[in-house]
Amino acid sequence: MTGLERIQALLEGRSADRPPFLPAVYEHKAALVGSTPSAVARNAMLLEKGLSRELEIYEPDALTVGLDVYNVEAEAAGARVRFFDGPEVPVIEGRPLKPGGDIGLLPLPDPERSGRMPVFLEAGRRLQAYAGRDVLVRGAVSAPFSMAAELVGDEPLLLTLLDQPEWVVSLLDFCAVAVEAYGKAFVDRGLGVILFDSHAAPPLVSPSLYRRLILPATARVIAFFRAELGVPLIPYIMGGDTTPLLPDILRTGTNNILCDFKADLAAFLNRIPDTSVLVRANLDPRFLETASADEIESRTAAILEIGRRRPGFMLGTGILPFDLPPEKVQAVRRALVRSASSRRI
Repeated sequence: MTGLERIQALLEGRSADRPPFLPAVYEHKAALVGSTPSAVARNAMLLEKGLSRELEIYEPDALTVGLDVYNVEAEAAGARVRFFDGPEVPVIEGRPLKPGGDIGLLPLPDPERSGRMPVFLEAGRRLQAYAGRDVLVRGAVSAPFSMAAELVGDEPLLLTLLDQPEWVVSLLDFCAVAVEAYGKAFVDRGLGVILFDSHAAPPLVSPSLYRRLILPATARVIAFFRAELGVPLIPYIMGGDTTPLLPDILRTGTNNILCDFKADLAAFLNRIPDTSVLVRANLDPRFLETASADEIESRTAAILEIGRRRPGFMLGTGILPFDLPPEKVQAVRRALVRSASSRRI
């Protein structure tokens, strides 16, 4: 089966020959092509080259067109991004908005023209043209709350959730419009969408605050992609141990969630009654850095033993470090393939 066929099978409630393999390759793309994250994040040809190398070296079942994921929408709305000459990931160093400020002064991003949005859209279009038959190609998009956090700053936004919740709701409405437009631009080019929202992860945000203030805008965006645009798979990716938030994450309407390496996989899976929701489990990238190939294969086999008890299971990694040796990731995939082969014997 191709990667696209594996994921389609899971979405249709059928079995695949093995769980899909979804390593989290962002700044690591740059290392694969001998470049820097800042250079790749600003050049569609380099970004496409990095994605192609990822496909060649790791043979993933899905590709994500993204690098400094949370910066792009905020930059297009007026944030200033700092780029580097070395292996560092670009960061936002100038916020365009202060808590309680005039949201109407923010420019609403135009995906075809604003900031670096056109760079990622063009790289995605090129990749989809030749790889989209075999793997699922998705555009990386920030969820409304994570875009808002980059516009204002994490700590100021968290304080404003308590002091000025109505203002935060208005900001999330603005961000939802921007996110929908950016995601639609990917969809119009034949790509899928993957939604990132780690700024909303516990313990930064309590379940009650998430439910009351963040969930509505998130659910609106996911409904737009799934119901209005007809995108079959909308992953909602939030790092950390999201077990306490899991019931509310499921209420967003997503049909693909993440069990990050900080969570107890068995307990996490037991809390998801809907088997139509696909679940990706991540290996700890710090473990991959220090472990031998044999240790990586053993840990991967243990995760697969838990995960494969549930339909719709997918295997991934946490965000791969820039300079991680590729053979560490290849050891994960090798264990996945071997596990599938042993089950068929």
